[in-house]
Amino acid sequence: METTPMPLTLRRASELFETKLRADGRSPHTVSSYLRDLGQLERFITSRLQCPEVAGVTPDILNEFIVSPEVTRMPGGGLKTEGSVNKVKTSLKSFFNWLAASGHNPSNPASSMRIRHIERPAPDVLTDVEKKKLLKAISNTRGKKAFRDLAIVSLFLNTGIRVSELVRLDVDDVNLAEKKITVFAKGGHKGIRFLNAHSRRNIEVYLKQRRKMPVATRALFISNQGRRLSVRQVQRSFNEWLAAAGIEKNISVHGLRHTFATSLLERTGNLALVQQSLGHRHISTTTIYAHVPSEALQEAMETI
Repeated sequence: METTPMPLTLRRASELFETKLRADGRSPHTVSSYLRDLGQLERFITSRLQCPEVAGVTPDILNEFIVSPEVTRMPGGGLKTEGSVNKVKTSLKSFFNWLAASGHNPSNPASSMRIRHIERPAPDVLTDVEKKKLLKAISNTRGKKAFRDLAIVSLFLNTGIRVSELVRLDVDDVNLAEKKITVFAKGGHKGIRFLNAHSRRNIEVYLKQRRKMPVATRALFISNQGRRLSVRQVQRSFNEWLAAAGIEKNISVHGLRHTFATSLLERTGNLALVQQSLGHRHISTTTIYAHVPSEALQEAMETI
């Protein structure tokens, strides 16, 4: 006698989806974000049904959830941004797409859900003149901190590295002979960033100073106390150098990543190079990027 399979509950489906995300190498932050949105959905449906099952979720239920205060309102009562609502929609579409594709659910109630495109303002970047002023302000200053920060800013402007990636760099990740560094990006993905002559020279000078410091850590960029720099310390130093250079533009250290991307696109006109050099795994626009040979990327880096 055949047994009837137990209905798949939303909670159990979320657990299976979590396993799938982790197996795919998604970052803990991404996994938590998905689970938070799915938890909201489960609580919303539970308030209407005693035992929410995947098979009972319809497009109408999802639409009710999307316009509910749980999704559209902040705890204080204010409206959430359209981007926040889009994030929840993205979680739902990914979840139900996977359930349908993996055979856990015969239908996909999120298939008709639309995510509205939001026009984002262009990020603030430094002009070529401002870049020169910033680098000059640092290079005209004496001391170990100036050597370190000149290498850091040069690295930002040359590679577009994220600040979180920069503070994780170890000395062994730098290969000046091969003109590259190894970075560990979001989700733990390993990548290569090429260095131009300017960055190589500044890193080499900094490393000579660093070797004189009696420290045990293998961190590339260290504080005066001999510890790995934090993101906050990098941002604070960057703000100090902006002031020293007389640059009043409201720009964070992440803006140097945007500055790099803008410079690379202006010099090469090649969006595929920008995509690869930033280490993006997914394309957020409709543009289809071609594969870019490493030799072409390394050559382009020399122009930044």
